Amino acid sequence: MTATGEIRKRDRGTPQGGVVSPLLMNLFMHYAFDRWVRREIPGCRFARYADDAVMHCQSEQMANWVKQRLAERLAACGLELHPDKTKIVYCRDSNRRSDYLVTQFMFLGFTFRPRRAQTRDGKLFISFLPGVSRAAQTHMRQEIRSWRLPQRTLRTLAELSADHDATLRGWWNYYGSFYPSAMSGVFRHFDLTLATWARRKYKRLARRKRRSRHWLARVARLEPHWFVHWRSWYAEDRTLGAV
Repeated sequence: MTATGEIRKRDRGTPQGGVVSPLLMNLFMHYAFDRWVRREIPGCRFARYADDAVMHCQSEQMANWVKQRLAERLAACGLELHPDKTKIVYCRDSNRRSDYLVTQFMFLGFTFRPRRAQTRDGKLFISFLPGVSRAAQTHMRQEIRSWRLPQRTLRTLAELSADHDATLRGWWNYYGSFYPSAMSGVFRHFDLTLATWARRKYKRLARRKRRSRHWLARVARLEPHWFVHWRSWYAEDRTLGAV
């Protein structure tokens, strides 16, 4: 259907949201991009998911050359590089210390950027690592708010665990697989929400923010199996002092 309401028979392409669309797109990209890169630029490692890709180059000169070759290849296939998303990123770390305008990028919900790391003997250094992106953290906080936990005072913590720990565990298994400390803000937000729930549920905690947080910390030590981050934190004998 056109913008004017006229119905026309489709003779090319696939409908947006169609079940077959992702399959056809990946088949097309496999031949238009994956196999072409392996054949024409064998020294360039890459990772692709759907129509997003990251290509690793050894120098800025090589990156500019690859970008030009890729633009030509996609043009030949009737496509073009996204003008805003396509950029050359300098992977700055302890060994690469030059100053460049762009030193981070997002891919699959992770932000790749310089981060502090630690060697096995305890020495600190800067490495270029992925961690959960701010956009993904915002989405998870919004999802937590949509659960309306403070209003569910008829539920117990065990019941809230049964309702939501699977979701928290999924987030942890995916986003916590790289630089897990970046996920602490999301779990801190969840625990603050639980503390609000506790103040509304128990009269002795009403209007007592600090006491409700200490109460939640004691519960977490006693029942760490209720939520995935409790299991992780208290396995290392950590506290909820930052909550």
